[in-house]
Amino acid sequence: MMRRRTGPAAAFLGAALLVAAAGCGGGEERTAEEPATAVRVEPVARRSFTEYFELFGTVRGDREATLVFEVGGVVREILADEGAWVKAGDPIARLNDDLYYAQRREAEAAYAVARDIYERSGALREKGGISEFELSRLEHEMEAARARFDGARTQHERATLRAPFDGRVDVRFLDVGDYASPLAPFVRFLDLGAVRIETPVPEVRVGALEVGEPATIVADAWPGRVFEGTVAFLSREVDGSARTVMVDVKAANPDGALLPGMTVRVKMVREVHENAVVIPQDAVVETEKGESVFLASGGRAVERPVTVGGVYAQTALIDAGLAEAESLIVVGNRDLVDGQRIQVID
Repeated sequence: MMRRRTGPAAAFLGAALLVAAAGCGGGEERTAEEPATAVRVEPVARRSFTEYFELFGTVRGDREATLVFEVGGVVREILADEGAWVKAGDPIARLNDDLYYAQRREAEAAYAVARDIYERSGALREKGGISEFELSRLEHEMEAARARFDGARTQHERATLRAPFDGRVDVRFLDVGDYASPLAPFVRFLDLGAVRIETPVPEVRVGALEVGEPATIVADAWPGRVFEGTVAFLSREVDGSARTVMVDVKAANPDGALLPGMTVRVKMVREVHENAVVIPQDAVVETEKGESVFLASGGRAVERPVTVGGVYAQTALIDAGLAEAESLIVVGNRDLVDGQRIQVID
């Protein structure tokens, strides 16, 4: 952070010490040489400087679903418990399906009889033993029986709840022996191979964002780890009270480290400055007149006001006040005053 120097106090104390030294020695004049402050310097250079802004966001699963049974019944078996990872189509739970199975078998048998009658009647029609009308009626009966069989089979299959996509069983709301009503929540199911982070962005910054641009995600739960993501969605609606726009950032999450509901920090590029004057942030001090730096010139510290355009990662972008190759004091500048003697050390 910027540091405030105590220049006037230090100058006053130095002057007081010189006066005290001059008054000693029984009237003999003595000259006290001004001490030199040790400093380190580096030349002012130009390079690229990227400004970022950081916002808080909430992790959501890339795909989330609350799974329900489409038919009712008593839960007979849990096939994938909470925390289990399953593939699309794998069974998760099964109801007591005795009744559905019986209805399926009955419909299947009726369809088999209707089909057999129709096929036998077709042979009779070729010999003139049955009318075209009667054969058509038998065909429609067969089709109706097949439709009833297809419906019974579907009802029976729906007694088994299956994963709609690759993912993980999160929270289960019912247990074995509970009655599962049709469309009542049974489990929460998540795909955590990738996540999206919902981030409210101030409306004044939305113009600088585009779908596809990179972002990085940091979570307090995983110190030192950085997750790479991209902007996947920009809402077209501004929150009237917060004056923000919701932005979705999508990130890979192969080991499931980022969990739904987790609060994370999202960093996105604000602006890139090419060929800019960039210096260590610690080289900038705050004075009564504003922000300044100290330069080394002729064995003296020279104070120079500067305009700081941005700060990031312990570096400062200088918009005005410094020229390339000037000798910038980067260490030992805390208590310097303009014109103070310095000694440059390696």
